[in-house]
Amino acid sequence: MNVRAVAWILGSVLIVVAAFLLVPIGIGLAYGETQDVLACLWSAALSALTGGALVIGLRGSTVRDGRAAYHRREGIAAVGLSWIAVGIVGALPFVFRGTIPSMVDAVFESVSGFTTTGSTILTAERIDALSHTLAFWRSFTHWLGGVGIVMVFVLVLPTGARSLFRAEVTGYDREAQSARVQDSAKHLFIVYTILTLACGLSLWALGMTPLDSAIHTFGTVGTGGFSSHGASVAYFHSWPIEAVIVAFMFLSGISFSLYQGIYGKRVRAWLPSFWASVELRTYTAITVLTIGAVTLALWFSGKPPTDGLPDYTSFSQALRDSSFSVVTMQTCSGFATADFDRWPDFCRILLLLVAFIGGCAGSTAGGLKVIRLVILLKLARTQIGRAIRPRAVQGIRVDGQSLDDSIASEVGAYFGLWCLFAVFSTLVVTSCGIDMISASTSVLATLNNAGPGLGLVGPASNFGALPDLAKLWLTVCMLAGRLEFYAILSLLLPSFWRH
Repeated sequence: MNVRAVAWILGSVLIVVAAFLLVPIGIGLAYGETQDVLACLWSAALSALTGGALVIGLRGSTVRDGRAAYHRREGIAAVGLSWIAVGIVGALPFVFRGTIPSMVDAVFESVSGFTTTGSTILTAERIDALSHTLAFWRSFTHWLGGVGIVMVFVLVLPTGARSLFRAEVTGYDREAQSARVQDSAKHLFIVYTILTLACGLSLWALGMTPLDSAIHTFGTVGTGGFSSHGASVAYFHSWPIEAVIVAFMFLSGISFSLYQGIYGKRVRAWLPSFWASVELRTYTAITVLTIGAVTLALWFSGKPPTDGLPDYTSFSQALRDSSFSVVTMQTCSGFATADFDRWPDFCRILLLLVAFIGGCAGSTAGGLKVIRLVILLKLARTQIGRAIRPRAVQGIRVDGQSLDDSIASEVGAYFGLWCLFAVFSTLVVTSCGIDMISASTSVLATLNNAGPGLGLVGPASNFGALPDLAKLWLTVCMLAGRLEFYAILSLLLPSFWRH
C-alpha cells in the first residue's frame, strides 16, 4: 500500500472542495450575508491549507518511473478516505456559522448532502430559516456528490485515474478498462451538466426564483432531495413544477452510460439501442406499475380531507401524489409533496420496496440497482433449472450477452453483504432506544441513500430526535451505501493496509 500516494490524493481532493466552497461565498456576497461568507471562507481556508500541506509535502508520491505509483487498492483507500474528509469539511460552514452547532449533526447533514441521501436533522422551521448561502451550499453538496467529488479530480489527474474511477463510479466497468478513463469521466460530466441546465431552466421558466431553481435542480439531478423550504416541493403548490421534477428525477435514475451512446449518432439510430437495455426496460416497468398500484390504492381508500390528507377521492390528486412519491423513492431522491407515512400500509410497503431496488447502475440514484435485481432473478431461475436438470448447461444472459459466473457471484455476495449490514445496523439503532419501524426504515433510508423513512423519520419528520450514536452509525450507512460498502469497509481491515 502506497500510503503517501493515498495521502497526496486526499490532499488534492481537499483543495478541490476548498475551491467549490467559493461558490456559496459568491452567493453570500450577492445577498450581503457577511457572517455566512466568513463561515464558508474559514472552511475553505482550513480545507485548502490541510490539502496544500499534504500535496506539497508528498509531491511525487503518485508517480514512479513515469508510471502511476498506486493501483486499485490505493484507489479504494483514496476514495473512502476522501468521502469521509469531504463530509467533515462540508459540515464546517454550518458549525462555524452556528446554524448547526453540534458537529455530529453537522456531519450527518453534510454526508447526507454529499451522498445524495437527503435525510436531515433540521426541522421545517429551521430549513425555512437557513440563509441563502447555507441553503445553497446544503443543496450544492448534492450536485457535487451526484457527479462524484473524486471524479472531478479524475478529470484532471494525468495518470493512474483508472483506479479512482472504478472505485468511485459504479456501473462503468467496461469504460474503466479503457486507456482513456478521462474520456468516460468527461462524457459522464457532460451528460450530468446538460441534465442540470435543462432542469434548472425549466424550473426557472415555471416561476421559481433563480436560487430556488438552482437548489431544487441540484436535488433533482443529483437525486438528493434537499429543499430551501420546510414543506419541500409542496411549498410551490404547482403541478407543472412537480411534473418537471418527476421527469428529471426519472431521467437521472437512468445509467449515464446509455446517454453517452447519443454522441455521434442520430436519434433514430440511438433510441433502439437505448431501449434495448434490459435494465432500462425493467426500471421503467417497475416505476409505471408501482405508480399505477399506489394510485389505485389511494383512490379506492380515499376519503374527503378531514385529517389534513388531500382528497384522494379525486383520481387526479391520487395520481399526482403517487407519481411524485414513487419516483422520488425509486430514484432515492428524498423530495416530498405528501406525507406517505399516513398512507395505507400497502402503499408504504411498495414505496419502501422501490427505494430498496433503486435506479440504474451508473446513475445518481441509490438503492440495490435494477441491474442487480435482474441478475439475481436470472440467477435464481438458473439455479432452479439446474436443480431440475443438473446436467443441462444453463448460463445467464443480459442484453444478449453471456454473463460471467464471477459477476453473478459478485452480485450475490453484494446482496448478502447488504442484508447482513442492514440487520446489524438495525440492531445498532434499536439499541439506542428507537422503535423497530423507525430504526429499520432509517437504516433502509440511509443505506439506500433514499432520504425519509417511516415513523420518527417519516417524510413529515426528521432525524434530529435520534441519539448521537444512532446518527453517527446512520452516517456510516450513508457512506457505505453511496460507495457500495467496499471503499468504506476495506478501511477497517488490517490486511488491506499491509504491504
